[in-house]
Amino acid sequence: MMKAPIIWIILSLCWIAAGCEKTEPVLLSGDIAGMVKVFDENYYLQENMAGVQVSLTDGTFASQSITDPFGKFHFQDIIYGNYQIDLEMEGYIKSYRDYTLHHLGGYSPTMVEYGLHEIPKFETCIDSIRFNGNNFISYIYVNLQGLSGLPRISYLFWCFFSNTPDVSNDQFVAKNSGWIWSPEIDGLLTEISVEIWDNRFDQLESDTIYLCVYPQALGQGYYDSYPESLGKASNVISFVVE
Repeated sequence: MMKAPIIWIILSLCWIAAGCEKTEPVLLSGDIAGMVKVFDENYYLQENMAGVQVSLTDGTFASQSITDPFGKFHFQDIIYGNYQIDLEMEGYIKSYRDYTLHHLGGYSPTMVEYGLHEIPKFETCIDSIRFNGNNFISYIYVNLQGLSGLPRISYLFWCFFSNTPDVSNDQFVAKNSGWIWSPEIDGLLTEISVEIWDNRFDQLESDTIYLCVYPQALGQGYYDSYPESLGKASNVISFVVE
């Protein structure tokens, strides 16, 4: 008559023991789905946005995907965590932004969108320059050759100044940025208006100053030049500060 209670006690102890066993935590995973918008040098979307290599890394894990003609890419069953995204395609550079991805995992994919911009291919020829020493503004007159069309909005240029004729984007004394807006391009000489805000301009030792300019891919920061985002260098000209 006492066997039934004893059996129930044994079963209860087994259940308690089973509940005390340690189980490995289940890591939450899920898909990452995104799109890369590919812009040409004039800031228009490309019709075919295939071929962008998308890399996903976290220091110990790495995976790659390729965009389809619509710019879409997909990573499947990725463990939750923080990842770094990188975009690569010859002749293009990614937008200037934070590419850290916070992936939560779960049934709904983590959705992301990025931008890739064509590095300018056109030629810039400086014709002349007018320098206003009173308010330190340069008016650089250039001819743009080999344009694939007019820019949707504008072109950004970086202007490098030196006191020697071998001035370039990696050998200069001072630098400043300037814009050419689309309505100002008429196929003839176009003006880049550059306000000299770089204090290093005062370090130019001689009255004769040498200048060259580079177009920069759009989608970048406006307060510094990034060598990998610059197009072809212009010719070098000199001018005298009066």
